[in-house]
Amino acid sequence: MSPEPATMVVLGSINMDIVVTTPHIPRPGETVLAGAAQYLPGGKGANQAVAAARLGGDVVFIGRTGDDDFGDRMRAGLHSAAVRVDHLRALSGEPSGVAFVAVDAHGENAIVVSPGANAQLTPTDLDAHQGVIAQAGIGVAQLETPLPTVARFAELCRAHRVPLILNAAPYQPLPDGLLACCTYLVLNREEAAALTGIPVTDRASARAAVDAAAGCGVPHVIVTLGGDGCVAHSDGRYLEVEPFPVTVVDSTGAGDTFVGALGAALARGDDLPAALRFATAAGALACCQVGAQQHGFGRRDVEDLLRQHPSPAIP
Repeated sequence: MSPEPATMVVLGSINMDIVVTTPHIPRPGETVLAGAAQYLPGGKGANQAVAAARLGGDVVFIGRTGDDDFGDRMRAGLHSAAVRVDHLRALSGEPSGVAFVAVDAHGENAIVVSPGANAQLTPTDLDAHQGVIAQAGIGVAQLETPLPTVARFAELCRAHRVPLILNAAPYQPLPDGLLACCTYLVLNREEAAALTGIPVTDRASARAAVDAAAGCGVPHVIVTLGGDGCVAHSDGRYLEVEPFPVTVVDSTGAGDTFVGALGAALARGDDLPAALRFATAAGALACCQVGAQQHGFGRRDVEDLLRQHPSPAIP
């Protein structure tokens, strides 16, 4: 592993998550009393940027907040995690993105997202960010900002020969040409099934799904399997990473941690098998703590877990 981190640029969403615990998820027309509200920074893009920075990446975040208290607090949170926020703009007259999360006694949740300023990040806005994109070692995007903007970011990455990780979440039909700009495609079970039409229930079906997704022209396709590790199709071969044994407390944000860790590892020069193991270990550690951005572990903790369980990615 290189001792010096390389720059990665993350385009994505940033929200304030307002989380309450309830006896049960309200039915239509029902009002229930909840516990105290927690205000926790979130958004898939911000989660991935924070994870990458805490795991050794030199990370630039491109996004939009409102010019409000939530925006100030979320910017401060990114800054405290060592994410560079020069390209995070506050928009006057627009509210910051907010996610309303109700969690019942069994851990099930219902989430309503108001994108706010995230929805105002346009393709032409990216012209002002071309310099930092061109200098990046790797780009990362998800689907919580407008699809035309994601597509333009992908085009800029390709034009500047910057490898792109696309986390196709939350899944929606993709515009023509987007996958052709991607170097790495990361999907969970549900997203893989939505893209390929193949239900992913085990490793065999995951292999079928990554094979089908690779047919879309992406060189490296990865399907994450939660507590079962991950399966990848890379340049004509399969790779599998076994899960790491941890005590799960809260899986919120584990997928975002995986993506951020993958980007950080690839940006510093790890090959894909090593990067997949690093990302899987980081995702496992994320399940040991509460919240999407509140994880208190770093690169050394992930490397300690890897040393304790040294099995390689299996071709």
